[in-house]
Amino acid sequence: MFTHSKPYLLLLFVAMSGTLAAQTPDVSGTWLSNSDASLKWILDQKSGTIHVQELVGDKVEADFTCPLTGQECAAKESGRAEKVMMYFNGNKLVQICEHGNSSVKKRLVISPDGKTLTVNTVPLSSDQKAETISFRRQST
Repeated sequence: MFTHSKPYLLLLFVAMSGTLAAQTPDVSGTWLSNSDASLKWILDQKSGTIHVQELVGDKVEADFTCPLTGQECAAKESGRAEKVMMYFNGNKLVQICEHGNSSVKKRLVISPDGKTLTVNTVPLSSDQKAETISFRRQST
């Protein structure tokens, strides 16, 4: 009775894989904070990696490249060594940062029109606080 179901399962898997890939947005661009004029993020996503630069005014606070597979990478933020993992969960880019005993998760979501990036920060340790920051894509 189920002998012919395997080709259909393969087709279903292929169709679902295409749908998941289509949900992964390209977050590349220069993003300016709506609440802090001095805060700017430059994201460059390509070939399964993402290069992240965070600037406050002219000062580079963070500059690192991570694979988008959830694999841990080394980074520095404000001169402090951190461990960072980044991956897509549907249409959300997830970033987990660990510094000593302090951890935080950020979920980055682009608006459907591609003009707004919302960053929800979720504390994973007691010394962090939840916050939401909205960025607008800088025109080229």
